[in-house]
Amino acid sequence: MKKITEKGFTLVELMITVAIIGIMTLIAVPAFQRHAINANLKSAARDIASDFLLLKGRAVSENTEYQIDFDATNDNYEIKRWDTGTSVFVSLAPAQVKGVKNFGEDINITSAVFGAGNKATFKTRGTVTPLGTVQLTNSRNSTATITVNITGRTYVSFIMQ
Repeated sequence: MKKITEKGFTLVELMITVAIIGIMTLIAVPAFQRHAINANLKSAARDIASDFLLLKGRAVSENTEYQIDFDATNDNYEIKRWDTGTSVFVSLAPAQVKGVKNFGEDINITSAVFGAGNKATFKTRGTVTPLGTVQLTNSRNSTATITVNITGRTYVSFIMQ
């Protein structure tokens, strides 16, 4: 007599597997959301740091001064160029206004302190005056601090929650 063997899963085995996957998903989703929120903050901070580096290079190569003007109230900043005709910093055409909200609605510019103001000027020798920092926060109270020194070097430090 031939023995018949059945292949497949029972309904109980399938239900246990689905329950295990559900429990793992419940654990993983909040961790992924935390990671995504903090990754957005890191991206915004690195974008500002790359703009510092870009403007330092442009100031040297074009032999003209550039300025970043931070507006913490509106969570954005504008890149301006020195105009020798009017002897003031003017907006680029088209205007270069960048918002940190593009990286996440919960990201804010907490402070931008450069000397007594909120503007950093990149000189034609590659130096920055005045020295300063920009601090960003997100909804998890994580912070990113972008520091620029006199030589135009930029450092980003993070405190993640």
